[in-house]
Amino acid sequence: MVSLVVQRLALVILVVGAWEMIARWLDARSIPSVAPVFDASLHTVGTDRFWSALGGTMQSWAIGMLIASGVGVALGLMIGASPLLTRVTGGMIDFLRTVPAIMLVPLVVLVLGATAEMKILLIALSALWPILVQSTYAIGHVDPVSRDTATVFRLGRVQRILRLYLPSALPLIATGIRVAATVALLISVGAEIITSAPGIGHEILLSQANGSPARAFVYVLLSGALGVAINLTFLFVERRVIFWHGIQQRKAAS
Repeated sequence: MVSLVVQRLALVILVVGAWEMIARWLDARSIPSVAPVFDASLHTVGTDRFWSALGGTMQSWAIGMLIASGVGVALGLMIGASPLLTRVTGGMIDFLRTVPAIMLVPLVVLVLGATAEMKILLIALSALWPILVQSTYAIGHVDPVSRDTATVFRLGRVQRILRLYLPSALPLIATGIRVAATVALLISVGAEIITSAPGIGHEILLSQANGSPARAFVYVLLSGALGVAINLTFLFVERRVIFWHGIQQRKAAS
């Protein structure tokens, strides 16, 4: 445990050192050095504007993730439970999930404007596909013996989903939600930069436009820290909720 902490600390020091060297080499024209960013963080973090930007991004992210999770899990389980639906929708899902949600920005902005609703729609669309695909594939990991048992007891489709498919598919669904959560954050910040919608991305854009790259870097680092925090939080919840599954047992052991 101690060696792991030392290794990670050494990596952080190495990254900060490389950052400083690159900033000096570029003469702070593109990348500010460590000291100005640290100074900018003292005047940025904790202000009303900071919390407003953070709240705007996280609120849209949370609502979009809730919509994507509800729709993605429900549709994925229904499609995966039906071989016919799996065959019919497979090609369409593979095509739609390769279309970047950020490409839809002009159309969505034209309809909804640079609003929170626009961000929520883009976040939901981007997060939907990892959850939907994982939920669909997860049905294939259901134990065949359990399937036969459900057939013998003549369980209906709803009962099969709630008592058989959902518990067996939960580990893969959790992985899909965790991956989608990071993607959703990237889309949220990216949409704010492109459309000037309120949030972290908008503050990055304003800072660059006002000639304050150090302040922009504070928000860039904030978005990175949020991504790490979201991923660690979902990993923690996974290990607590589905601790009984072999996948989570191996993760905990590692």
